[in-house]
Amino acid sequence: MRTGQIRRAAGDLSRPLTAAAALVVGVALWQAATALTGVRTILLPSPVDVVGALGGHGGALVQHVAYTGYEIGLGWLAGVGVGILSASAMAASRRLRLAVYPLLLSVRIVPLIAIAPLLIVAFGATLRTRVLMAAILTFFPVAVATLDGLLSVPARQLDLMQSVEASTWKRIRHVRLPNAVPSVFAGVKIATPLAVEGVLIAEFLASSRGLGHAVLQAAAALDTALLFAEVVLIIGIGLALFGLVAAAERAVRWNDASGVASGFGSGGGGIETPTPDRLVFGGLALAAIASLWVGGTVLLPTTSAFLPRPTAVAASLWATPGLFLRASVGTLGKLAAGWAVGAGIGGTIGAVIAFAPRARPVAGPFLVGARVTPTIVAAPLLLVWFGISLLSAVALVALATFFPIAVAAASGLTTLPDAHRSLLDSVGAPRWARLIVRLRYGLPTVIAGVKLSLVSGLSGVVIAEWFVANGGLGVLVNQGMRNIQPALTYAGVVCLFALGLVLFGGTTLLQRRLDW
Repeated sequence: MRTGQIRRAAGDLSRPLTAAAALVVGVALWQAATALTGVRTILLPSPVDVVGALGGHGGALVQHVAYTGYEIGLGWLAGVGVGILSASAMAASRRLRLAVYPLLLSVRIVPLIAIAPLLIVAFGATLRTRVLMAAILTFFPVAVATLDGLLSVPARQLDLMQSVEASTWKRIRHVRLPNAVPSVFAGVKIATPLAVEGVLIAEFLASSRGLGHAVLQAAAALDTALLFAEVVLIIGIGLALFGLVAAAERAVRWNDASGVASGFGSGGGGIETPTPDRLVFGGLALAAIASLWVGGTVLLPTTSAFLPRPTAVAASLWATPGLFLRASVGTLGKLAAGWAVGAGIGGTIGAVIAFAPRARPVAGPFLVGARVTPTIVAAPLLLVWFGISLLSAVALVALATFFPIAVAAASGLTTLPDAHRSLLDSVGAPRWARLIVRLRYGLPTVIAGVKLSLVSGLSGVVIAEWFVANGGLGVLVNQGMRNIQPALTYAGVVCLFALGLVLFGGTTLLQRRLDW
């Protein structure tokens, strides 16, 4: 075996060992902290207490894990499959892509937690509904990443295949698929935790089985040890599914030398379109949503309990504009405070990983564990610790936003063309100058992470307003569902959509200006 192969094998072995050691140290520090501080179990159970809760409720927990895992698996398969097929269709037709892509983006901006009760009312608290919610969350990142990969094909490769008159299938098999596979796996890894979140949201709202239902029961009984045990199981499901995807990615070596960077890159989507076209097709997407809405109220008159007419929603907004304005300001305030905390934490972690690569195996397990833990699962814990308060809301939003920024910062701060690095070396540039250059090239990628964090933050702030905070658009949406006032619910959703569209669109414009 060559020296290089030995080094790579040693590196591959050392990373999981370092990660395992970091987890063991983390658990040991947790146990020591609970023993030394004497904190009550109701606030922070020790690892021994959590293990005891797992053993004491083993039979019931096994049933909950099996049921929730089954739902997650079905939703994940449906979302991944439909996402890849949709991306393939959009890649084959530019007109279809321009028409459908803005529609997908418009739908994604609305937090699923805000429309989840509507789906439950429309389709019932059934297995189909829970699978649908998992598929909705899973579908979008897979479709976007797959489309990015299918369109990010070097022109010289396509020209070469055309010069030898290769068939369409051979072009797909030997060019587009090899280039797309890294992006597909990136999208699937991003989507995998979302499948867990979709099912748990449904189980939180309407289910008598599963880990989501069990978490609510434990929180209501203030059984924090059992609550932690169930959260550990949820993290275990997410990590297991994430690990399967990562293992499949390592096994499928379609294009090792492609050099395709996927995930947070901002420049290689292949879907760039002149601004007028984007505006036109964006307007058409909004018109399509409105047409479907009106058509649903006309063709399905029995849906008035959960699908009001647009005129009724507009009348609700017009009658009490102050109510919705105050709620929007309250939601935006919680989002801004939580995002600032999450961005600070995520940016710091990303910078440490970028400038100290050896810290990556240590930080990796905790980052992935935090990512696969749905934000909604943290709500009962924060409710036990801090009660209904602004602090709980800020913490929940920070949990929802820090991960995309951490990954984007770690990726962006290591994005520096080799030519520029060599040039800096040749002139002996000082360290501060190198840092400025890295920041310059990394900023567009960081902004891309900010876009993802804003979408996650909107979901987090709605969850916070449902469980651990007062006021805001989330409260109006929840009140409308509880009091059977669909016009109020949809008016709140419309405000959330407008807020998300402004934040996401403004950040996108900033990203385009910074994308050099």
